[in-house]
Amino acid sequence: MNRIARCVRHGLALSLIGLLSTACAPSWVKPPELQAGTEQNRLLALTHWRLEGRVAIQAHGEGVNANLYWEHDGRQDRVRLSGPFSQGAVSVVLQDDLIYLNEGNGNIRSSRDPEELLKDRLGFSVPLRELRYWVLGLPSPRGAPAYVSVAGVAGEVRSFSQQGYSLTYERFARVKEFDLPQKLSAQGRELKLKLIVDEWVLN
Repeated sequence: MNRIARCVRHGLALSLIGLLSTACAPSWVKPPELQAGTEQNRLLALTHWRLEGRVAIQAHGEGVNANLYWEHDGRQDRVRLSGPFSQGAVSVVLQDDLIYLNEGNGNIRSSRDPEELLKDRLGFSVPLRELRYWVLGLPSPRGAPAYVSVAGVAGEVRSFSQQGYSLTYERFARVKEFDLPQKLSAQGRELKLKLIVDEWVLN
């Protein structure tokens, strides 16, 4: 049984994978300073949202698929991944730089270094603190992104690079007044993450 498959079975699989493409020719611009009232600022101001979807991850030549539930509530993120019929579920609670990892059977671990804990348990690092913004289609404020590709009538961000990862957004869904990612990918040196969002809920 490969390492990632073992992790899923014991409740240890974590988040998102890579698709590529842009339908129309993008324009490349330096990341602008966010202006008050822009959609990016309004997205950053959201305090409650959740998504449900499917995630795939590849690392070190191995791969696994999982169902994903992600809820953001103020300064806390709750992430749950599971296999078919909710088998091998793992739950993660992220509060700023503090992470709680529930592997099931009452086995809960915590750390002030989220990436290091995930690397210890999974064999590779997952940038959860950045993903909290990337799933919304935004660069993380934790570090400046490289050049950003913008396309579409609404000028959606189609791709950017940050923290050693290349982000690509293939499809968006209109949710209330926002265009939110429906299909996205993140590719780094150690892993590729791909996410398909089936449902967005904004509160």
